[in-house]
Amino acid sequence: MASADDEALEWLVRLNDTRLDEATERDFAQWLAQPGHAEEWRKAEAFWRRLQPATTEIRRRRHITRRAALATGAAALLPGGFWLSRPGRFAEHRTAAGETRQLLLADGSRVDLAAGSALSTAFDPMQRALTLHVGEAFFQVAADPARPFVVTAGHGEVTALGTAFNIRLTTRGADVTVTEHAVLARSGSGEARVFAGQRLSYDAVGLHGTEPADAESATAWRRGVLVFEAASLGEVMDVLARNAGWRVMISEAARRVPVTAIFNLAQLDQAPEILARTLPVRVTRAPGGIVILRAR
Repeated sequence: MASADDEALEWLVRLNDTRLDEATERDFAQWLAQPGHAEEWRKAEAFWRRLQPATTEIRRRRHITRRAALATGAAALLPGGFWLSRPGRFAEHRTAAGETRQLLLADGSRVDLAAGSALSTAFDPMQRALTLHVGEAFFQVAADPARPFVVTAGHGEVTALGTAFNIRLTTRGADVTVTEHAVLARSGSGEARVFAGQRLSYDAVGLHGTEPADAESATAWRRGVLVFEAASLGEVMDVLARNAGWRVMISEAARRVPVTAIFNLAQLDQAPEILARTLPVRVTRAPGGIVILRAR
């Protein structure tokens, strides 16, 4: 039996179809009348008012009804982390989809900023403070014992201990992979040292422990390749969307599907369809660069 968010995504696809007919509208009305759905719809209407400027072009191109447009808002509120906005809009350093950038910071440290990422810096005589708002970055830190190099990312922070490391943010948390020496990671009330050849993840709950890591795979994006090994489809789509410039709506059931895959950054156009051919998920494209995934 399909989960509630899978059903809502299915309605999103059906209501955005240019062949929308009265029978479909009647079916939708019956779905809306079921217990709990009306309240979710009221939330969707509130969300729609905030989302409306970004969806004007979608509605114009597809001539969808207001009811269908509201379905877009409802899907965006469902569990599964549908992202429709970009944090770090006013960050000091930003990259667009498909763009990577190498930064030389004032202290001599170097940062490789991945596509769709945003980074801010605030250096003073006491500390080198950075914030990774969204996306992914690889840090090669210049030695300066008097000024700690601290990167805030998501629900935690990472302090360099004379090192090189990679941080990847997703909608669920952050992954830290160390390629040289070590870092000190903090989240919530916990902290842990992560050494070269190890990775650690954290989220709003806290740290989730260290484990061996393939540093070459974790930083393969710097060489134009994305490598995923036993990753969740949700994480994979977070990264693909950031690199390709898509906005992704994915159901919770689809988000949990495990994925092992390699993608060339220069050839991401059909990546969702390739995944759908080998995984128990369905993919639908909508105007405005929206990719919708739900479980089969």
